[in-house]
Amino acid sequence: MVPVQVISLLGLASLGGTVMILIGQRRDGRWSSATIDIGRIALITPLVAPLAYPVLSLAFQSGELPFDGPGLVVSALGVFNTVWLARTAHELARPATMPATRPAAMPAAMPVAETATRPVTGRGPRLSVAVALMLPLVVVCAEEGARLSFTGADEGCRERIRPYADTRPQDRWRAFLCLARDETSSGKPMFPEDLSDQRVLAYGKELCAVPGVEGRQELLRRAGGSAGTAELGDALEFLCPGVVARQRADEARDQAERERELAAWEAEMNARCADPWPKLRARRQGTAAYLLFEGGGYTVFDDRDSTEGAGGDIVKAIDDGFIDAAGSSAAITTYGENEPMCLTVKAFGAAPPLRLKGWDRVVEVGVVSRSGRLVVPPYPEGGDSGVIKPLPNLAVDGPGRYRMRVYARPFEWDEDDPDAPVEEHLIIVYPGRSAKRIVYRPCSSPATAGPPARREVSCRR
Repeated sequence: MVPVQVISLLGLASLGGTVMILIGQRRDGRWSSATIDIGRIALITPLVAPLAYPVLSLAFQSGELPFDGPGLVVSALGVFNTVWLARTAHELARPATMPATRPAAMPAAMPVAETATRPVTGRGPRLSVAVALMLPLVVVCAEEGARLSFTGADEGCRERIRPYADTRPQDRWRAFLCLARDETSSGKPMFPEDLSDQRVLAYGKELCAVPGVEGRQELLRRAGGSAGTAELGDALEFLCPGVVARQRADEARDQAERERELAAWEAEMNARCADPWPKLRARRQGTAAYLLFEGGGYTVFDDRDSTEGAGGDIVKAIDDGFIDAAGSSAAITTYGENEPMCLTVKAFGAAPPLRLKGWDRVVEVGVVSRSGRLVVPPYPEGGDSGVIKPLPNLAVDGPGRYRMRVYARPFEWDEDDPDAPVEEHLIIVYPGRSAKRIVYRPCSSPATAGPPARREVSCRR
């Protein structure tokens, strides 16, 4: 089947050819004015017929005619083209210098030479060209809507995407559409599903022109889409690799700067904490700053024990006033919250001396290590609480029962150094089968940790 566009182009080419013939006839002088006028009518008739057909249909609405009235009238108009072709062929043999037939009313004394050739003016040809070009615009109506495509992302397109350098130039926009149509980490497509491919590509080019990550995210939100910075960058790489490369370089530089600042801060915080028993060496030991979250408190537990059952409960520890131990974990309360404290851990092969002097609370409990591990949780990236430097595993004899002795004391709060640790804990672990709870020092003096407005009694009763 021949496409409609091809037929339209052929029709315009035919009209253009007719216009050029009429211009030639006008300038040549061998064709009479009547022939040229008939040719003009033959040129305009196919363009006017589609507009005249509805009017003729109204005129022949009676329905009593045994034939198609409008079709017969439109077909009859085609006789002008036949007459024009016949007259054109007939007058073609006339010499170019031969005068046209003298009209009967022309005076005999008038020189024939004056009518031998028709003066050539530019108005006629220009008018014919203008009519020929304008009438198709009148007849051909504007398209109601743009021809848009919605390819969508098939299930396997993401697996077929290769790195930008290995993707052919003609396939890069397809790779962008695949990623733009696919689901992001939010579970939704990067762009709304009712946007055509052309609009998605247009938005992609706009995003490439917007400076900065925040500006691109704002434009994406206005378009009704959403995606993480990395996801959007992966898609835009196929449209503007240079822009994405600069963005990633900036992100890598910012990330490296943040890591340097974090490392410096962690080193400073750890440097504020010291071993309270420096002369008593243990089989395993370590000292670090521990960051407390809302409510305070922390745990020591077997991080590889998946046994179901109750463990140390921070709520019960709060009710107790200091510590709750059960199974393979112990929960310990703290004086403060949302601030750093110093924590030292020491693992011995046997019970060390008590050394109660200078400590506010000292309690010993029994715990179990089923996997051979007893640890303090590390501070996770973006997390809430944990130790900011790895501390050793305290189960020195592997799986079994252990005694855990916890020491705690507050520091005097320094209003000139609000980032300084406000309390210190010492955890002693050694093998022991007893599960008995022993309170060596339940409380002593009021706590001095934190600002004066938040000081509380060190031991809860």
